[in-house]
Amino acid sequence: MNQTDFLQIGEQKGYIKFLNDGKRIHYVAPDKNYRFTDPEEKVRAKFYVELIEHYQYPPNRIDLEVTVPRRTPSDLADIVVFRDDDKKDPFIVVECKKDGISDAEFNQAIEQVFGNCNSLGGYFAVVVAGNTRRPFDVKNHEPGERSQNIIADPPVRYGKVQEWRYLKGVPQSELSVIERGELIRVLEKCHDTLWQGGKFAPTQAFDELAKILFIKIRDEKKSRRKGKPYDFQIKTHEKPESVANRISSLYQEAKTLDPEVFTENIEIDDNLLFSVVNHLQGISLSQTDLDVKGVAFERFLGNFFKGEIGQFFTPRNVVEFMVDMVKPDHEERILDPACGSGGFLLHAMDYIRKQASEFYDEETESRDHFLYWHDFAEKRLFGIEVNDSIARVAKMNMIIHDDGHSNVISNDALVGFDILYNQHSEFEKDQFDIILTNPPFGAVIKQSELPYLRDYELGKNGTSQKTEILFLERCFDFLKWKTGKLAIILPDGILTNSSLQYVRDYIERHFKILAVVSLPQIAFSHYGAGVKTSILFLQKFSEQEFERYQDAIDQIESKNKTIYTPKIEELENERQTIIAKGSPAQVDVTENYRQQFISILDNIDALNQKLEKVPTKKVQDLSAFFFPEIESTPTTEFELFDPQTARAELKAQTSDLNTLEKEYRAAFRNAADPEWESKIKAAYKEKIDAVKEEWTDKNTEDIREWVRKNANHPIFMAIAERIGYDATGRKDPINDLNAICKEYRKFTENPDFFG
Repeated sequence: MNQTDFLQIGEQKGYIKFLNDGKRIHYVAPDKNYRFTDPEEKVRAKFYVELIEHYQYPPNRIDLEVTVPRRTPSDLADIVVFRDDDKKDPFIVVECKKDGISDAEFNQAIEQVFGNCNSLGGYFAVVVAGNTRRPFDVKNHEPGERSQNIIADPPVRYGKVQEWRYLKGVPQSELSVIERGELIRVLEKCHDTLWQGGKFAPTQAFDELAKILFIKIRDEKKSRRKGKPYDFQIKTHEKPESVANRISSLYQEAKTLDPEVFTENIEIDDNLLFSVVNHLQGISLSQTDLDVKGVAFERFLGNFFKGEIGQFFTPRNVVEFMVDMVKPDHEERILDPACGSGGFLLHAMDYIRKQASEFYDEETESRDHFLYWHDFAEKRLFGIEVNDSIARVAKMNMIIHDDGHSNVISNDALVGFDILYNQHSEFEKDQFDIILTNPPFGAVIKQSELPYLRDYELGKNGTSQKTEILFLERCFDFLKWKTGKLAIILPDGILTNSSLQYVRDYIERHFKILAVVSLPQIAFSHYGAGVKTSILFLQKFSEQEFERYQDAIDQIESKNKTIYTPKIEELENERQTIIAKGSPAQVDVTENYRQQFISILDNIDALNQKLEKVPTKKVQDLSAFFFPEIESTPTTEFELFDPQTARAELKAQTSDLNTLEKEYRAAFRNAADPEWESKIKAAYKEKIDAVKEEWTDKNTEDIREWVRKNANHPIFMAIAERIGYDATGRKDPINDLNAICKEYRKFTENPDFFG
């Protein structure tokens, strides 16, 4: 039964009446009126009717705002159930608080209800704060006891206290299906309990909550006979330690059955776990409507993960638009390589769930309807998230929406495919039909930190690259040839900055551009990001188209290589020649020594001729250096030497040459000018870089010209000025994205008309 039904039942059966357009409430039996706009009054009204309907206490034995003896005049018990018609013998004393109070406020309410119950002489006490309740057996325990006397539920019609409150299939004891607002409040209460005012980081608190929700859903789905108790609850006289042990056992069992979701143990103390179980035990997560769970979970996440972590959440309107634009089919494999909390995957699943209703009646063909979308969720939805905590959010999101979580992995989507494959064998190249993604913006991958940068075409020519640019290439790798489609959110700089022309060229060489939709500046403002963005809808070329592009590119680059390589080589030779000659001071040294070298080298040349010997390499090198353009003059003074004398003279001249060379080398080194050499190198580097840049520009220009002539096709382009919410996240009645999607449908049917 829905908890909200108690107000309707109470009004229908005449237990309560609403006055002044619902601003006030009249409790008929006690004949008392109160302001119904007070949040605490809503809680009291529901529990008042529940005491009559579920716990079967006569309305004439229930009173409100009962004065408490021996307490201050202002102390009043919110609800008292009496054992007699004269209302002299109090049985149950209730303290009501608004939904969503803190644990400290709840504990304060416990002390308040104990004081009231002891003063009134009641048997049982209950604190009610929305879905969070805690009943106590007061009469049979010491006044200061607060744990040994916790009971599962107040007794029904003065009867015996039951061991368990929540039983499968028993109408009055079954778990409740709740509405969205209540579910959000329950999640927030759980998170606040775990967060402890800042002792845990929000993501740490969520990690623990995710584990507990995981156990809760598993327990609800566990096979048990009708009338058997659920394990995820607090039974009568059960201590926090006992509850924690049972929950931990459930968790270990669930981890074994589903090892992909969690690996760590529960890391909170028994008392905190006890409080969270108290918040959650009475509601049914598995039976609550998927849309209700989806929106509630999304709102809850949005409240706690803004700012820095807001990058993990893409606004709902944008996600829905992108999914609608790509029109996924239940046979297609869908990936988000930067999945964050799983928004794209969930909306794709929801799209297929609605698609199932087009083929199967949800009531009469429920099995076929369920399998149509559930098989898709289980086998065809895939996600990668680099942040382990946020990956857990995505997995939990998928579990809450009914499976699919096992295909979400925590890793950097940019690492090598072998690493991804080893983690999950479905993550291979060329295997996905659709990629929907909003990659992280602005982060920089550095070669020194992540060596995989060199493996990317868009990263190998530098020492760093932005993540969103690398994600473009990684998405291309993941998609199937020819049919694979990509919907990706990118900063406008990629589409407009002249320095990023090479990225646009990469897109044109690898994808058919289907559509470009510009988003307003405020699209991500609510999440703490002000980057102007657009959505690109792309389709991967077929292998034949891609090879045709590459062949054309290779031919263009080869042609230009024959033009520009000689220019670069000529400049490099010039630079080497100038540096070899040395600085101006070194040139002077060379000139000062030139005549001495010429004299000795002439003598050695004449002696070599006399002896018919080939000059040594050193002699050849020095001759080429000191008189490259001077014809050697025949020397006659050694003609009369006999061979033995000539050999001795050659040895003497060679020794003189070696001595002169050492002297010259030392003088040359001493005259070196590093600053001059650096300037020469810099000047020629600038000239060579200019040629290389001209070469690159020529390649780009020729390739773009080829693209214009050979690969021209109509592209759908649109600007969304209003997208259903404003900069603060408040709803805007106008959403241009809906109209854009309709126009795109028309465009795909007749693109030439639009052109």
